[in-house]
Amino acid sequence: MYNEFNQEFILLLPKLKPDCDVKASVQLGKWDERQSKVFADVASSLDYEAFGVTKSVSSVPTMWARPLLMEMALHNQGHPLHKQMIAQWEGMLAAIALAEARGFPLTAQLVELSDLLHEDFADSLFQLLPDIDNALYTLNGKHPWQDIYLFLWDKRSVGMTTPSAIVVPCEGGQWTGLPWWNKNDKVLVSPQSYLNESEKALLWGWLENLRQELPQHNGKKNAINMMGRLISEFQSNLKGNHQESLSFSNDPQFFGVPLNRGVLKALNRPIKASEKPSGVRLIASQNKQVKPLLIIDTEIASAWHVAPQDIWVYGGKTLASLSINDLRTGKLMWQDVRWIESKDLFLPEFVFIDQEDALPGGFIPQETEPFVFNGQRITPLLPLNPILLEYFTPEDLISKLKFQPLHEKEGSTLRVILDLPLTGFDDGKPPQNYRVYKDYLIKQENALPEVPVLEVWPDFRTKGWHEYYAFYYDAEYKDETFQVSLPEAKEAKIFQEGRGSYQVARLDEFPSLISCQDRLGNLIGLILLQTPEETQLRSSWQVGVDFGTSFTNIYVNKNGVAEPLQLENLILKVTETQIDTRLPVLFEYFIPENFIPADKPLPLSSVVTTRGSTETREDKLRHIFDGRIYIPDRNRFKPQENWMKTNLKWSRDNLSFNQLFLKHLAIHISALAAKHGIKTIQWSLSYPSAFSRRDKNLYALTWENLTKDLENRTGISQICPDTSNTDFFRTESLATAQYFRDQEGHRLIKTTCIDLGGGTSDISVWEENRLVHQCSVQLAGRDLFSQFLEMNPQFLERRFEVNLSDWRGLRGGAFNAKLDVLLRLEGDNWLQNIKPHVEDEEDFQGLIRLTAIGTAGLYYYVGIILKVLYEEGKYKREEITPVYVGGNGSRFLNWLAEGGQFNNNSEVNLLLSRMLSKGSKFDDTEVITRLSKSPKDEVACGLVLNETKIAGLDRKIKDSLIAGESYELNGEVFHSQTRLNFEEEDIFLEIPNLTNLSQFLYDFHTALKELEIEGITPLANYIRIPNQDKNSNLWGEVKDELTNLLLDKKGKSENIRFEPPFILGLKALLRVLGREWAGK
Repeated sequence: MYNEFNQEFILLLPKLKPDCDVKASVQLGKWDERQSKVFADVASSLDYEAFGVTKSVSSVPTMWARPLLMEMALHNQGHPLHKQMIAQWEGMLAAIALAEARGFPLTAQLVELSDLLHEDFADSLFQLLPDIDNALYTLNGKHPWQDIYLFLWDKRSVGMTTPSAIVVPCEGGQWTGLPWWNKNDKVLVSPQSYLNESEKALLWGWLENLRQELPQHNGKKNAINMMGRLISEFQSNLKGNHQESLSFSNDPQFFGVPLNRGVLKALNRPIKASEKPSGVRLIASQNKQVKPLLIIDTEIASAWHVAPQDIWVYGGKTLASLSINDLRTGKLMWQDVRWIESKDLFLPEFVFIDQEDALPGGFIPQETEPFVFNGQRITPLLPLNPILLEYFTPEDLISKLKFQPLHEKEGSTLRVILDLPLTGFDDGKPPQNYRVYKDYLIKQENALPEVPVLEVWPDFRTKGWHEYYAFYYDAEYKDETFQVSLPEAKEAKIFQEGRGSYQVARLDEFPSLISCQDRLGNLIGLILLQTPEETQLRSSWQVGVDFGTSFTNIYVNKNGVAEPLQLENLILKVTETQIDTRLPVLFEYFIPENFIPADKPLPLSSVVTTRGSTETREDKLRHIFDGRIYIPDRNRFKPQENWMKTNLKWSRDNLSFNQLFLKHLAIHISALAAKHGIKTIQWSLSYPSAFSRRDKNLYALTWENLTKDLENRTGISQICPDTSNTDFFRTESLATAQYFRDQEGHRLIKTTCIDLGGGTSDISVWEENRLVHQCSVQLAGRDLFSQFLEMNPQFLERRFEVNLSDWRGLRGGAFNAKLDVLLRLEGDNWLQNIKPHVEDEEDFQGLIRLTAIGTAGLYYYVGIILKVLYEEGKYKREEITPVYVGGNGSRFLNWLAEGGQFNNNSEVNLLLSRMLSKGSKFDDTEVITRLSKSPKDEVACGLVLNETKIAGLDRKIKDSLIAGESYELNGEVFHSQTRLNFEEEDIFLEIPNLTNLSQFLYDFHTALKELEIEGITPLANYIRIPNQDKNSNLWGEVKDELTNLLLDKKGKSENIRFEPPFILGLKALLRVLGREWAGK
């Protein structure tokens, strides 16, 4: 009531019911002493009907008013606050029971009043302890109300324990975040409607444990019965299946202190978090072996039209009980799963390429409407978190992704929609879809005007293939384009050269995505790559590899048919860039899209580039990553650069680069094989018989090691021959003979085959399909032609119109490599269109003469071989043989022929036949030299042919070289027809006389005269006599040059590449004559 006199409220209690048991006081204004039961009697006797929400009465005159009021309301069904207090009481019990399962911030503190009697307030509480009429437990030596527990929610008091009511929530307690707390009225309510079925079942079990605890602690029987009834009623209201297996928390002090006073022991261990399958686990693509990923989003419940407590997350947490802030701060950590908030599946900004179809190798969603900005088509970078690609294949992710252009007032907007298959309510059977999206305003500031060069090799998949490489070049666009990272890369090499930024990455699997970044490394978008169909490996190939000094060739036998390896493009072109930007950098730093010349890309130049490599140790170089086969063209090829490596076959200083070339070659061949479903490769390898024993063994070991590694990395069975397997490890001379017999159909009745390469001429002599002799001499294209142009580069400038500045500083292998490329690309055209106009010029005649002398000298030596073989009884005919010539160096016969095309009618045929005759002392029967139909294909092709079984291939004994010229070995004299058998460990070789060589030069000039050879002119100052007397200056210079050559023929025999003395003398002669022609 309001007292107007002193303007204050006076609290009046409602009138009593007519049939109440409360007796009035005997004397008004005087305190009567009554039992505590009177408070309950008064409460139940009030004649009161509340309007709206009933508030608790606060006029009970005791410091223990709130807990006593709860006791009265619970124990007295007629109490006007009975229902409200029951709801609050149930709400607090449920909060305690589910504290761990729901992750509630609930803690407890023990208050022992007997220890606080020095405090006035505590002393007052102690003096006014309620009676124990309704106590549920006793304490040894203590009043049960002496020890109470305070419960705190986020460190703020929200309730307490009592011996009579078990728990009492505070008036106006702040249970912020508890689902069954009415934040408007600041009261707890009954929790049933906020619990899922599992939680109801578990809470029922927890209450049953509490009910069973009641009679265990010497409490008052009436109080135990009343509280048992209230708990049973609470249980009855938890409708549903109560068979859920109940577990209690493993933490003995979950609330911070042990709750161990009487019945309160049942509160000490809340319900242990239930382990149920997550309903928010992302269902990954098939065969993705990854940690489960949980999608955290409170909106999932409303999207699925279910309560959040019915959606299990992990570890007993539901969407209702999970505190996302605990995950963010690390307070809650999960070991066996990963989690992400759905909003974090999208990037903050949408970045795009301001070009149409800029990503031909990329995988983007199908357009519902064209991607347009400012009226122009654009190419999007996908604004997605790359974690999605750990769980989805690109194909699956694209199928779940949609781009929806919106037309908003703010400007062009793109809605990116992602449909996520989650496990839902039956462990993903079927999946439950959850759609998330983000709207992006398309901004000019997020437009990229340019794209980099971005390529992946190889563009296929087969079981067991683990060799993939990616290449990036920013084309010097800097901030106008994006940088990249490949999350699946095993290693990446990033480097700068000039103003350009480059990256080469190695991967074990075909990449599913490329992360695009700005220059600060921030993720700005993704490029997805479509997964190639997996090729099944079934068939087999036999692959012949002719590793040459200048060029390397490869043939394949497919089902009995020998053909050149088809060098297909296996590169996935991810970005669309200008061809004059893309192709040069692929040639220099990666694997080219195409090979040149396009009409006949084989053979490959035997050249390696290490450009871009950061590896300082040569023995640590890795194929592709640190070095690659180089595909040169006329203008771009600069072998003088330190990253260009030539002379790979013969230089022992280049062993690491030799192996690097072969490894890249083998992996590239294997890739082409895998693309065609090849399961097994039988390698067939050739080597020159001029190889020393060490050379041969080292070459075989290189292939053995690289094929072992290849088998592990490619899934292809790699069969590599050892040195004793003559079916698949042959000399170049034998492979050449097999080619001429099986591919061109020439008989080997009495035949000499010569594989005239860049560094060696491999010779084999045949009689009736039987090998009589084979050898390899280091006299070939570089000696017969290339060295002369190196001596006289002005000839190149005059006749080939080259820029000499591009050739400056080139020596030896580097010069030869560049010349080989020039001749390969321009040689035929020059012979057909330029030679007819200059063939009578003095400088050209000089070059032709030198090549003719060298070639004739080689034939002369073959004649000596025939003679020795005949005298040894190994060759039965006293006849010279037709000669089949192949190899890269065989093209120089065209330079000797009129019209630039060597054939059976070329006059040089007569000259070469005469040289065979003179060298052998057999009659000149004008045998024909046949030039291969496919120069440089002979060895590689012959390696994979076996139609004709020719005898002698399996000979274990190596044919010793025939000297051809008298020599001294360690002081002992040997005549010209002996064989070089260097059994001594240490070698000292001398060639004091050049009798046969001087006879050859005489016979050569005599033949020019007698055969009336018109296209080849004699040496100008040469006096035609068989001895050396009249040409002493010439032969003196030749002997000096020979002495210089012999310096390399001393030392340990196993390390020496032996050469016939006649050939050594011929090489010395050619060098002397070449310098004279060059004016040096």
